[in-house]
Amino acid sequence: MLTLFPTPLKIIENDSFDNKNLVEHCHKLSKNIKSGGKHWITQNVYNTSYTYDICNDKNFSKLNTWIKKQASAFAKDLGFKNTDKIKDMGWFNIYKKNDYQEWHNHNFYLVSAIYYLKTSEASAKTWFKSPLPENPNIPEHDPNNPYTWKRFFIYPKNNTLILFRSDLDHCVESHQNDSDRITLAYNFSLGDSI
Repeated sequence: MLTLFPTPLKIIENDSFDNKNLVEHCHKLSKNIKSGGKHWITQNVYNTSYTYDICNDKNFSKLNTWIKKQASAFAKDLGFKNTDKIKDMGWFNIYKKNDYQEWHNHNFYLVSAIYYLKTSEASAKTWFKSPLPENPNIPEHDPNNPYTWKRFFIYPKNNTLILFRSDLDHCVESHQNDSDRITLAYNFSLGDSI
């Protein structure tokens, strides 16, 4: 059996990183930086997309360097060349109770990343959708077989990085927790593509 057109997704835990200062820094910034992402259906989630690039903030520099290194290695694993020249942009998201993010992708980029900075056991999951078109007539099948998965979700865990092709649709379900869920999001490109 051939596995054609696979959908790669990589999960990396960064247990040695102390995120407490960055959590406080994000909360502080959210009081002074205008929320971005005005093209979304949901307008509740605070984010700094196109209003504040965390890749230019020295407080994030150690973590940004580690994430960029992981993204470069991931792009190399995908077969792309010159991954040492990878360019980045990033922002953070603060989800309050009932906040969610609709299905979307970042298809103008090559690799995207989500870093779970602050989560709890009951934090909203991140969902990924198969790039194959929906088939309304799919017969009963084994839900544990990855060849028939239509959706896949990840339970958020502090200091965990998710890397995926930017054209992969993803969303965040409704956050049903009183504790904030804070994520960092990144898009990476190669050369002059962006």
